[in-house]
Amino acid sequence: MLIAAIASKILAQLNITFEKLPPKAQKMLQECARQQSDMNLDPISISLEQTRVMSESLEDEYEILKLKQLHTTLQVNIDRNKKFIDDLRKELAASRHSLGQQKPNPENIHESIRQLKQKLGAYEQSCEKAKTNFSSLNVSDAILPKSMTSLVTSLAVLSKEAAALKQEADDVLFMREAVDCMKMIR
Repeated sequence: MLIAAIASKILAQLNITFEKLPPKAQKMLQECARQQSDMNLDPISISLEQTRVMSESLEDEYEILKLKQLHTTLQVNIDRNKKFIDDLRKELAASRHSLGQQKPNPENIHESIRQLKQKLGAYEQSCEKAKTNFSSLNVSDAILPKSMTSLVTSLAVLSKEAAALKQEADDVLFMREAVDCMKMIR
């Protein structure tokens, strides 16, 4: 009767006799002693049971520590990704500001393209008129006036510039679409 012995020892240390305990406490101690004798628990069985309970407790603590470690690792990754996203946002804001400072910028690029197309159209018309006038005169190309050749060259340059601006406009539109997609992904 291990429990009874332990209970008796504790009561003796407290200078309390079993009979002085309230009836409810006496009943509980007697019931524990009876259950121990019914189960035929010896000190080794009790020790094994305590070891099992302690082992389960340690396993639970180990699992908790593993989860805390995983939580810390995930938090570090989250913080790193958050910093990366913040850097991307800063870079995007700087790019927008830089684009806003350029001439033409995304806000007025369509107007610039329209103006260049008008200039190009006017140059093409004047060039065609001049060519028509000179072709009707049957004058060879070698003796065409220098103003005519300069108009032809400026037409070629303006055509290239219009193509470059069109490419920039396409790039700006593509960038806006990419930003819209990124906003939708968030």
